[in-house]
Amino acid sequence: MKKFLLLMGAAVALVLTSACGSPASGPAGEPAAPASSSGPASGDTISSEEDPSADAMAPACTPVAGGIPATAKDFACLNLISVSGSDATGALPWLGTDPFTLVTSEQDGGIHFSSKTPCNTVMSSATVTDTTFTVAPNMAMTMMGCQSPQNDYEGWVVKFFSAPLDYTVAKDSLELSNSHGTVTFKPATP
Repeated sequence: MKKFLLLMGAAVALVLTSACGSPASGPAGEPAAPASSSGPASGDTISSEEDPSADAMAPACTPVAGGIPATAKDFACLNLISVSGSDATGALPWLGTDPFTLVTSEQDGGIHFSSKTPCNTVMSSATVTDTTFTVAPNMAMTMMGCQSPQNDYEGWVVKFFSAPLDYTVAKDSLELSNSHGTVTFKPATP
């Protein structure tokens, strides 16, 4: 079973790498569709000996000027990173010190979503309306072993993306919120 999961993880990494291309050669195409599995909050996971590189998860597009979406259509190309936020317990300083990303790109007429958490990377599809950003519940996840607190942060991120998120756009930031918490994102620096 371990060999099967390892081969499955390697195949997913290969598909993502070949679909996205390398930074030196530019994107070879749109990102591969995520496998239909779920993160720890809702089911199966994809096993991998290592996390896909950040380059493989980068969007195969150019975000709008300034990096912050002005319209729902702009959500099809994001490369953002958490800088602050809170939940029912209060402020969450780790969102700035151990941030997670929000990366999207257009794929087959839809939106491909990924997020590099402080531990693993989650992937799925997403939909956007004029007021909400919703990640599909079939999140796939890499399976690097992580220690606490990064493992706890990952769980928080998965739960955050598991419910529809209301969004607020400011000049230099994007805020996502739901009953789990509120997170402010800014453009990721290259």
